[in-house]
Amino acid sequence: MNTLPDFIDSDIVWIDHIHQRLEDVFLGKLTHRERFCELYTDENGTRPVGIWGWNTWCGIHDMTPLVGESFHRVMRNTLDEGLSYPEPGTGLLPHSVPIDRDGRIGYRNGEMAVCYRTYFGVHGEDYCLDNIICWAKMVLEYFLYTRNEAWFSRDKLEIVERSTDFILEELRSDYNPDLLESGIEGDWTENTDWHADNSNNNVCMIQCLRQLIEVESMLGRTSKERRYSEILSEMEASFVSERGEGGFWEPDRGFFLHGNDGKGGRVYGDEYFESTANFFALLLGIASGEQSRRIWSYVDGHPEIEDPLPVMTNHLPRTHGRRMRYGQTITDGDVWLTLGAHAAAARLRHGFRRRATKMYRSIIDYEKREGTIHNSIFRDGSRDEKWSPEIGNYGSMITPLTEGILGLQPMADGLRIEPNRTEGMRRLATKRPLTYAGKEFFLEVRWNGGTKAKVSIDGESAPGQRGCLLRPEYENGSLVRIEFS
Repeated sequence: MNTLPDFIDSDIVWIDHIHQRLEDVFLGKLTHRERFCELYTDENGTRPVGIWGWNTWCGIHDMTPLVGESFHRVMRNTLDEGLSYPEPGTGLLPHSVPIDRDGRIGYRNGEMAVCYRTYFGVHGEDYCLDNIICWAKMVLEYFLYTRNEAWFSRDKLEIVERSTDFILEELRSDYNPDLLESGIEGDWTENTDWHADNSNNNVCMIQCLRQLIEVESMLGRTSKERRYSEILSEMEASFVSERGEGGFWEPDRGFFLHGNDGKGGRVYGDEYFESTANFFALLLGIASGEQSRRIWSYVDGHPEIEDPLPVMTNHLPRTHGRRMRYGQTITDGDVWLTLGAHAAAARLRHGFRRRATKMYRSIIDYEKREGTIHNSIFRDGSRDEKWSPEIGNYGSMITPLTEGILGLQPMADGLRIEPNRTEGMRRLATKRPLTYAGKEFFLEVRWNGGTKAKVSIDGESAPGQRGCLLRPEYENGSLVRIEFS
């Protein structure tokens, strides 16, 4: 039964079913004991198996402003699981919180166990920093959207700070001291024996620090805000510097590399195009204007990166891998739709409307056709059936909507709203309210051919160029109108 009304009234109809799919899949399938989780299918059937940092972040972080309390309650419960298990001694948040065959959260093979290193470190892996940092990002972003201080206690903030501080203080010394290092760790590098500064982890940390700075500012913690701001400036400057200076930028090829030994003497990853670091650098505005132009030029010159399904995890095979035949992945073979979703959002923000629309539609059409979104989809058309539906890829249905079309970003002083239209879209109006700061508002947008925004909130003119800033003091049920001309 359809319990959620249509969400958006617009010129396009292919996103109309998204809200219903959120309820059907996230609440109907991907929830265990009111926690969002991963499912796994084997000869004994489908069961919940755990809560991962990166996967869950991909799945739910863009959901917060689109849904109400029934979803928010499950989100808080999910985040609380990660906050409940800082590693003794280091304070690091988890890589994953397992769920055993009896459905007990935080258990594995009948014993209490939480994972901080990929596969519990059985292959000598280091901390799975992308997942650990994503736990922090989920918590911070949820608080910035909801401003729920009854839930987000100072104790919880200190857990996030301690995990972040350990990474910043202990995992930046071996190579470029401004950047994070890692070795033989999760999903992207688990088939290698590399140890170096890692661009994926640094993209995650840059976003985490930006959100942490906003939270510290919102709570008036000026000394913390100042300290994290200084570290962020150093990290961003090093990230975009050239490989010979210890950064990730490869000027000869025009994109960010996967890893660096801090001197440019050995570049890890065989110089393949690493989708995560590059698309997130574009989406987050880390790349300079010229770097952005070069990256988009490289991608446009290699359309196989984004076609026929967005987006390949990496372009061009790796060599020197520890597990060279690892499930076809990591070798110019697999497609993660969550990367395609963030790439589509980045393209919308950078003005590539036609390509962004094609990418977003391919995700929606795939889900409609298959009835699910699989974990990995290989170039030969096969897919990983064991992890389906996979929570991270299901978030790809909403990321281009929240970050791209609606252009939402929660800040210390309010909610930034900077809409972007897809091909064929001239207007949109939310029929179901958006949520921010514990209240609801409606949004109407019209595009009349220009880029300058005329903004009103409840009929009163408001400042705006690319959009507007909705202050947290707005009246519940407010109507925000933005007209571009």
